[in-house]
Amino acid sequence: MTEIRTPRRDLLAAGLGAAVGAALPAGAARAQGAVKLKLASFEPPMGVLTSTVLTPFAKEVSAASGGTLQIDVFAGGALGRNPLQQLKLVTDGIADIAWVVLPYTPGRFDDTEVVGLPFVTNNSLEASLALHRLYANDTLVGFDGLKMLALAATPQLAIHSNQPVRLPADLKGKRVRVSGDHLTSVVQALGGAVVQLGGGQIAEGMARGVTDMTLNNWGFVGDFKVNEVTSQHLDIPLGAVAVGVAMRRDKFDALPAPAKAALERLGGETLARRLGTAFDRQDGEVRARVSKSGRNTVVAPSAAELAEWKRAIEPLNAKWQTARPRNQRVWTAFTEQLARVRKA
Repeated sequence: MTEIRTPRRDLLAAGLGAAVGAALPAGAARAQGAVKLKLASFEPPMGVLTSTVLTPFAKEVSAASGGTLQIDVFAGGALGRNPLQQLKLVTDGIADIAWVVLPYTPGRFDDTEVVGLPFVTNNSLEASLALHRLYANDTLVGFDGLKMLALAATPQLAIHSNQPVRLPADLKGKRVRVSGDHLTSVVQALGGAVVQLGGGQIAEGMARGVTDMTLNNWGFVGDFKVNEVTSQHLDIPLGAVAVGVAMRRDKFDALPAPAKAALERLGGETLARRLGTAFDRQDGEVRARVSKSGRNTVVAPSAAELAEWKRAIEPLNAKWQTARPRNQRVWTAFTEQLARVRKA
């Protein structure tokens, strides 16, 4: 019979390893073999969407993956500060998942501009659910090679400036920061000059006089301190902006089955709902805070003023529906989903 001997030092090492393994929490031990993914957000770490939705989502998916997945959040632009380049971080493999603003990639996600039509949606939640459902049922194009863990829409944009704005004519000759092709065409039709600035550049651009006014939702105003460099705010629903949580399709497909299942269960419409709810809550909180600041004037248009805005803009909304062959189909599908959301 052959006797197998184990050197004393190997026995000691094995015993020490077993003791350390036993001392680690079960989750930590499992995480050592987990696939690690990096989630990028250009928002500050304490930005509302990052702190209340994206970071909890990453932790919950990691916990639900059975130890197969660990998602680490890199906020504040840690993997790339430029909001215009967040999708490129994903496609280039610098980040595995990213919080992206879809109009920042011009020409690719044109279908999602349906949420940017003024006066169509009432809040972020209904717009987010309707938009994500169009992605889920393959109505939208432009997402080849991507796995969108959720699509969502911001709350409606308002006008923020340092001069009072009440009527469409007040945009004439003014430099207006805006994103998205449709709102760009709206501003141009009203006589404004469009200025393109990334999210983190807007406050500085306003302070330095690069732009006269900016169209943003209230949550964005709070996160990027736009209210500190503006004093006049017209609270009028000038369309939303499509956003999403993006991942490369091949990266998703290569994940272990439990990891994919966790992302599917906690992502999708569930994540779209969380994003929409957080957006709306933040929108109301920031609007109320800015209104009470003592240095900012927030006004809503009167019925007559709102009618004038609609007379100027609704023909442009109708023109969008026929501008491309796909637009009418997307419009019909979106408004149908919107009606279903409102009835639920």
